[in-house]
Amino acid sequence: MGYGVKTEQVQFKSLQDTITGTLFLPGDTNHDSSPQSIPAVLFCHGAIDYKEHFFEFAGYLARHGYASLAIDMHGHGQSEGNRYHVRMDQWVPDVIAATDFLAQHPSVDAKRIGAVGFSSGGSAVLEAAIEQCPLKALVTLDATVRNVINPIEVAFFKAVSVAGRIKRRLVGRDVKLPLYRAAIKVPAACNPAVNGDFYRDPYFVKGYTAYPLPGALESLVIDTIDRVDQIKIPVCVIHGEEDQVDSPQSAQLLYEKLSGDKALHIIPQSGHIGHLDYQKEKVQCITKAWFDARL
Repeated sequence: MGYGVKTEQVQFKSLQDTITGTLFLPGDTNHDSSPQSIPAVLFCHGAIDYKEHFFEFAGYLARHGYASLAIDMHGHGQSEGNRYHVRMDQWVPDVIAATDFLAQHPSVDAKRIGAVGFSSGGSAVLEAAIEQCPLKALVTLDATVRNVINPIEVAFFKAVSVAGRIKRRLVGRDVKLPLYRAAIKVPAACNPAVNGDFYRDPYFVKGYTAYPLPGALESLVIDTIDRVDQIKIPVCVIHGEEDQVDSPQSAQLLYEKLSGDKALHIIPQSGHIGHLDYQKEKVQCITKAWFDARL
């Protein structure tokens, strides 16, 4: 059965900063007069990204009976925080705060909340699950669970980050690297139109033209894979077969390291931004089926 969709613009606090989101609800949900207990899903975007890229996905789940909350993570979109910083010590609290917000919503069943995390947002939802955030199931989309650059690049970015920490102590600002030209050399999508739109987005251009270090280091250098065996809730791993930003091998390693209820889907004709690419409908259907069975 399909539903119409209605939206609510929402805000809540995480680490004293305001986090902004859009909540998609099935159109027949009227929590003002007769509260209903429906499952909910949180959407967490990646680095130099924002919630609007998940509106179509969130609307799809809402049409199928879910409350779907797409948020701007700390430092991104309309949320507060240092611009373009990707820090798990901020993003994990964002996931926890968003889960608490959903649990308190009159239409949501607090015991049936899941999350979808894309790229660095995948890092955040996995790290939140490691910290026992009260989520019941996860879906990761091309999640960043290990270093996405080679050892020489890791050494370089760590060295620049050391300089950035010194600069931050002295003048309160990170070192900012012009990485836009390097970033667009690697296709984000198989669909050329989607890839072009994504890379020409002024938000993306601005973020990668002045990439903050150490602020965004964890989007490139991270060791989440070392801890995912601690996760107790079900995890569905979705990854693009043509992902050139983060190899599908990352998904295989993540799947192998997970110890509980799990699934792995490597999607053909799908790049790093599979939720926008040729196979986006397949990604949506797999996600819905996973949550249907576990929420």
